[in-house]
Amino acid sequence: MINIINLSKYYGTETVFDNISLKINPNEKTGLVGPNGCGKTTLIKMITGGEEPSRGNIIVDKNVRIGYVPQYIEFDEALSVREVMMLPYQSLSTELRELEDRMSSAEETNLEKILNRYQQVRDEYDAIEGDTADLRAEKILDSLGLEGRLEQPVETLSGGEKNVLAMAKALLLKPDLLILDEPGNHLDYKGLAWLEQFLSDYREAVLIVSHNRYLLDRVCERIIAVEGNKTNDFAGNYSYYRMNRLKSLVNQQSDYVANQKKLKRIEALVKKFQQIATATCDPAWGQRLRAMKSRYSQEEKNAVDRPEVFEQKIKMDFQADKTKADIALQINGYSKAFGELKLFNDASAEIHCGEKVALIGPNGCGKTTLIRDIVKEGNWDSDILRVGPSLTIGYCSQHQEIFNPEETIEDEIRGLGQLSRSDAFKIVAPFNFTWEDMEKKTGSLSGGEKNRLQMARLIYLKTNFLILDEPTNHLDILSSEAVEEALADFEGTLLVVSHDRYFLEKTVDRIIEVRDGKLVSFDGSFSRWWASANPVRPKSSGRISTRGSDRREDRKNSSDKGAEEELKVLESRIETMETEKSELESSINDAFTKGDHKKGRELSVKLEKLSRQLDELWNNL
Repeated sequence: MINIINLSKYYGTETVFDNISLKINPNEKTGLVGPNGCGKTTLIKMITGGEEPSRGNIIVDKNVRIGYVPQYIEFDEALSVREVMMLPYQSLSTELRELEDRMSSAEETNLEKILNRYQQVRDEYDAIEGDTADLRAEKILDSLGLEGRLEQPVETLSGGEKNVLAMAKALLLKPDLLILDEPGNHLDYKGLAWLEQFLSDYREAVLIVSHNRYLLDRVCERIIAVEGNKTNDFAGNYSYYRMNRLKSLVNQQSDYVANQKKLKRIEALVKKFQQIATATCDPAWGQRLRAMKSRYSQEEKNAVDRPEVFEQKIKMDFQADKTKADIALQINGYSKAFGELKLFNDASAEIHCGEKVALIGPNGCGKTTLIRDIVKEGNWDSDILRVGPSLTIGYCSQHQEIFNPEETIEDEIRGLGQLSRSDAFKIVAPFNFTWEDMEKKTGSLSGGEKNRLQMARLIYLKTNFLILDEPTNHLDILSSEAVEEALADFEGTLLVVSHDRYFLEKTVDRIIEVRDGKLVSFDGSFSRWWASANPVRPKSSGRISTRGSDRREDRKNSSDKGAEEELKVLESRIETMETEKSELESSINDAFTKGDHKKGRELSVKLEKLSRQLDELWNNL
């Protein structure tokens, strides 16, 4: 369907891609992964014609239609939903009307030329089914949960609804290849579950750029990884890619070490033969020396390269000041409203010291409002938002407004205490910031850079009560994993808001759900809460939740108690195996780092078997 041949892309002296070749096949679900800034979006822009390659070719089969939903969606806010949906047809329909007007008044000498052009435009219009576009637009919007919105101004839509509108617009053209750049942005759990099911059921080819590991696992059957300025192709979902990538690194390192030992052994023989040849006049030793030198040169020429690890994981360690307190947070009769919009009504909850809790709820339910109030107003003397007296809050903001956009990174970090420039750099260096970055104004940083800077700030402050609002937003997968690992070792209290299901599964052991203006506690992992709240997996024909339309079925009304018990057993097994899988991946990394290749290979085999078993369980859930 699409054939990329010997493609290279340069920006000045910077090489983004160097002589890559790959194919995108019909009906295939592919994930495109790699660290931030590696060129994923650039590759998509070249495929869609938004940018030209520096060298090489991108061959798209004739009549292949591509639908593209970018990461950052911009619409003319003055347009209605209908007008946005009809934009791809507008220029063609306008030209058809103009040509019809010209035909009615054209002289005979020009008529044939106008008729030919009219037929060309008409063929294009028919190819994208322009005559039925309005009706199909309404049906697509209805199926995506935006029913009755055709005349609604775009400016009144939420971020999630705009995301859905962009997908609807792409689907209207019936693309053979649907390209989605971070498609889960602005969607809540219901919306993400719907998206997973929709993409799984979608019959055409899909290319997904995403840091959502759960989405990549559930949807993709192939992973293209951008590593350095090359691409590597892996069959299977994201978990299989990670497993095979780890195995490959272990094997490469083992081959490299063995080759280095061989080179050192030959080098030692060269030195020994040199000494003997110098000490004797025997021509035979001179011949042996030349032969050994030739052998060394040949071995050096064919030496195994040191395996390149393109992924640079940030290093972090959240150290909490110890506390003997029992209560970290008490919420007593919290109410909040904005005009007619009531978010909370006499809500109450309690978090004990050392607990790791996720605050869950649909978009627009007030999660961020609540945690902002806790950060600003929470203290031991408060009647409503009571924070333990020995607890110090460390806050990571979703919107990253804690930084002054005119201040540099150096200014922000040195402002935390009496720090020298060198001390400030030591704080941010583990988060992949350079000396040159210290002079950057925070207003010029990317979303991922701002989140890394927020994490560096929290590490320095050593707070014992972390309140994190979407901490993995804008982070690549490896950085998200680093945050997960650091939080797993964190001995303080954690309250986190996140739409990253994979992240929550690894970090929290209790859920507080915002439901109908109240705070409802659930003891257990995210997957257990999700299964109990949504016993029937959302289907693609259902409605997508982009704001507060969180409907659920009551499990107590289920007549099949046996199925419910079986589901609980499955959930428990999945939770245990996910933990074991995470520990195995960490152990393989450790073995690779320490050069224990035998152990690394043994663990890789175990990981492969565990991943297959885990996939079977997920399919049965």
